Amino acid sequence: MNKPNSTIRYFAYVRKSTEGEERQALSIESQKDKVWEVFPDLEIVDILEEKHSAFKPYNRPVFDEMIKRIRKGEATGIIAWHPDRLSRNEIDASTITYLVRTGVIHDLKFGSYNFDNSPEGIMMLQLALSQSQYFSSKLGKDVKRGLEKKVSLGWLPGVAPEGYLNDMRLEKGQRTIITDKKRAVLLRRAFDMFLTGAYSAQEVFNKLNNEWGYRTRKKKKMGGKPLSRSLWYKILNNPFYAGVIVYNGKESKGRQKPIITIDEFNRIQELLGGKGCMKKPGKRDFTFTGLFRCGVCGCLITAEHKTKYIKSQNKVKGYDYYHCTHKKKEIDCRQGSVLEEDIKHEILLKLKGIEIHPKFLEWGLEYLDSVKETENEKKKIIDTNQKFQTAELESQLSELTMMRAKKLIDDEGFIKESDKLKKQIKDLKKGEEKNDLEADIKFAKEKLSFCVFAFKRFIEGGKDAQKEILAQLGSNREIINKNVVITLNPWLIPIHENAEQFNAEMKRLEPALTLTNTTQKEALASLRSRWLGDLDSNQDKRLQRPLSCRWTIPEI
Repeated sequence: MNKPNSTIRYFAYVRKSTEGEERQALSIESQKDKVWEVFPDLEIVDILEEKHSAFKPYNRPVFDEMIKRIRKGEATGIIAWHPDRLSRNEIDASTITYLVRTGVIHDLKFGSYNFDNSPEGIMMLQLALSQSQYFSSKLGKDVKRGLEKKVSLGWLPGVAPEGYLNDMRLEKGQRTIITDKKRAVLLRRAFDMFLTGAYSAQEVFNKLNNEWGYRTRKKKKMGGKPLSRSLWYKILNNPFYAGVIVYNGKESKGRQKPIITIDEFNRIQELLGGKGCMKKPGKRDFTFTGLFRCGVCGCLITAEHKTKYIKSQNKVKGYDYYHCTHKKKEIDCRQGSVLEEDIKHEILLKLKGIEIHPKFLEWGLEYLDSVKETENEKKKIIDTNQKFQTAELESQLSELTMMRAKKLIDDEGFIKESDKLKKQIKDLKKGEEKNDLEADIKFAKEKLSFCVFAFKRFIEGGKDAQKEILAQLGSNREIINKNVVITLNPWLIPIHENAEQFNAEMKRLEPALTLTNTTQKEALASLRSRWLGDLDSNQDKRLQRPLSCRWTIPEI
């Protein structure tokens, strides 16, 4: 049931990201105007402005600060234009709904959405937040699909590189890339000069700007500028000028008119000190190449695609096989190949082994926020003391210098005492340097979130997501005797050893989350205490520092 508005103090939260579809959202000033127009009678403590996307968690400092201030009791209500201003991701959405359900937040006001603080209202709020998250995810996929479609048609998305122009005569989304005749001629001349081998890249760069008068494209009302050195080296290293598009790490043949040939591009790389090994467009991209080594000879694992006729189904199927490159001829390595599906199966088993209940994540995030606040208070006191002591020592050093100037102390005594004071000052200033506690806490939050969501992300994500998850999962990745071996990263080992039993106890106690049985509540509190206990077995110091989790198996 809603509390009377007269007893509720509100934060007005306004946000506008510059990313993607949110460029079309109400501007911050418009959101402010709507707040005063729609809710003129509410007590607004502060208007908080955010200019970061809500699609990813832990990405909005103003939002995080607002939640902390609400927990302190500075306000018990939030005003926003729409639920999607508050969150477009699962973690921040759960934070909002949990604080409403537990009474920390008494009321939410929206300019374009009516919220009722009741079980039904909270359910509808969760649906609205989920819909916002779905819309962002779907739009991101649609945009990515559109860009990939453009690449498949042979056109590079975005602004054309130097020497080329976007054809503005066509509709947006259908624009092709044409040659910038004015600049392409000069670039071709520069390529030719460099290909002779008689001129360095720097010498050609100087001629291009100073003698030939090369100027970049004009931006708005500003005139073109001489080519920068960094852009010149990017041009020399960009296969786009040889008719090849590189997008998301994949190479494909482009439809733009090449300024140089692939052989000339390779020759340029050799002159620059590279290997000149431009891959041919259209080469198959495998998910796990370069991520595994052979367990016998240590060579990298490569992959190839094979087809097989399935007689029973009367059709041809394709398979991706991974096998050792056998490049170390001195080692007699006879390791066989492994199917990509077998590799994925082993990765999923590992991910299932470190998956934790979302409640453990919630407890961890609450604990980390409290640690951050406590440590920041301690740091302020330490910093004040360090600055005071540094000032005292610097004053003593100044007095010592004056004594030497007045010949009240000899050189030997001066050098001995001054070196001593300088060392003490240096040690104190090292202590004054900003510690990385905030980075450690962010690291710990990301790793706990990884344990909750990685399994689902691996199944639903594409090749890039699967590569990223495998890299976070473990190192020393090997294939030996057709078996996939993944050594878990140190911070995951204690979780892997104990997750199953912690999850089992959580499942047994889940009714305590909603019921009022005293015994169940006490058992749940005990589980929370053990989860956030002192860390004894976690080997990763960066995770150990902000998140002291014992991970030892409790006796149930």
